[in-house]
Amino acid sequence: MVKKKFTILKLTLAISLLLITQVANSQAETSSKTLELDLEAALSIAHDNNPTIKIAELEIQRVDYSKKEVLGNLLPSLSASGQYTNNIMKSVMFMPESFSEMMHGAKYMEIGYKNSYTATVSAALPLVNFSLWEQIKSKQNEIDLIIEQARASKIDMTKQVKDAYYAVLLAKNSLSVLERSINNANETLKSTKASYEQGLVSEYDYIRAQVQVNNLNPTYINAKNGLELSILQLKMILSLPTEQEIVLKENLEDFSNRVTTINLTENPTEYNSDLRQMDLNIISLQNSLRLVNSQHIPSLSAFGQYSYLTQADDFKFADYNWVGSAAVGLQLNIPIFNGRTVVNKAKQLKISLQELQLQKEYLKEGIDLQIQAAINSMKAAKEQLEANKDAIKQAERGYEIAKVRYNTGTGTILELNDSELSMTQANLTYQQSLYDYLVAQSNLEKVLGKE
Repeated sequence: MVKKKFTILKLTLAISLLLITQVANSQAETSSKTLELDLEAALSIAHDNNPTIKIAELEIQRVDYSKKEVLGNLLPSLSASGQYTNNIMKSVMFMPESFSEMMHGAKYMEIGYKNSYTATVSAALPLVNFSLWEQIKSKQNEIDLIIEQARASKIDMTKQVKDAYYAVLLAKNSLSVLERSINNANETLKSTKASYEQGLVSEYDYIRAQVQVNNLNPTYINAKNGLELSILQLKMILSLPTEQEIVLKENLEDFSNRVTTINLTENPTEYNSDLRQMDLNIISLQNSLRLVNSQHIPSLSAFGQYSYLTQADDFKFADYNWVGSAAVGLQLNIPIFNGRTVVNKAKQLKISLQELQLQKEYLKEGIDLQIQAAINSMKAAKEQLEANKDAIKQAERGYEIAKVRYNTGTGTILELNDSELSMTQANLTYQQSLYDYLVAQSNLEKVLGKE
């Protein structure tokens, strides 16, 4: 019996260990899964994880309910009330002297009964109320402003993702260029060492080849660290965990087709989010001004009321006599004087409107300057790119010639190192120019309000 229990215990432990191992392997497989990204996928992840956009969506729902709340004020309102009154001391009515003699000298008489019951149903309907109508307009403008703020957040996030994504591609390509340079330097060192050992070249050439390799190593290490930092920056913007492995499926050259002629519309600032928000703020102040001025206008509403009441000195409800009464009417409210508070408030809003109009003019000038600066940067980068293409071809050709000259003994190690450095610099400058163009383009797209 004991042996059987021991066997069952061992079987249970084995199954538990197997399950734990499978779960651990599954978690390790999930954590080590590499995420492949292109620019579109990165933008999609960033927009889905953007808390500002999520908050804006909730805020739109909130303001929409607020608008419905104001619309509800235009509908009829209906209310019911019930009241019980215990007349501990009843109301009295004083009588003239002629009636006093008939009442055995009493100067007054009590009115009503001890217990009073009243049930009332009231209804009201606004017929003319400019203030309510202006509040509805204000709520719709508030929704438009929140939507535009959400669009601005999306545009800003798009620019951040693009800049970070391009920075990773630049660091990646720069590292690749330096790796090729180090491979060339190691190849030169290897051949120079062999020639030195055979007595074909001087010790100076061998030392220069070693120095060339050693000089490239710090630059390579810095470029490698720069790539890691760029990847971390991209992960942070995408709200990805730092341990998440990512692989970019694109190279910087894949975006070279975006280097095109710059064509702007007649009104390039039409979709600029800052200007749109400024216009919506101006509309909001205009609505507020109309709302304040509407307080000078009379308002008209209809009302109705039905009451059902009775009075008695006892609690014999079955014997009560209930009486109904009803009334309908119109109520006109005409504002006459309120200490000029409305007038002064309207003047404040007018001054605020003037301030916003001036701010809009300054903002427009600043945006025009940003557009021109982005265009100039794109033009300069484009010209640099065209020049760098020829420079790369010439530098590669010069390196091949210097390499052949050195191997045949007609050239020096200095010529070879100098040509190899020129080729590396030409490639790095080309990558930097392409990156500068793409960043300037993303700046222009942000200013133009492209999502």
